Amino acid sequence: MTTTGPVLAHPSTGGTAQDEREQIRALLLERRPDLAQHLQVGPSGALLIPVADGRGIEIGRMRRRGRARWVVAVPEADGARLREPSSVRSAAHIAVTAWEQSQSASTRTGASRVSVR
Repeated sequence: MTTTGPVLAHPSTGGTAQDEREQIRALLLERRPDLAQHLQVGPSGALLIPVADGRGIEIGRMRRRGRARWVVAVPEADGARLREPSSVRSAAHIAVTAWEQSQSASTRTGASRVSVR
């Protein structure tokens, strides 16, 4: 994968947001290798896991409480819930759990699984 544009430096670790994003990607694929065919990187650099109805689980950085931190936006019936994980491992866990729930919900309702070209 190639990333263009500015990369945020993470002040507490000296790492970059891109490094942390790749750690999250690796953790996602470690837990669910089948996500490899669905996982995308959006224009902002956020990771996106498409789910039914053209929606998606988004893992990205957002300025919250005075500093940039990872957040996970999980679609819900009336919008989305913004989760603030305490670590990259927690971000991956939240995203995988949300994806698994969306897949079981689409199976229960008879909706087809998401298809990504």
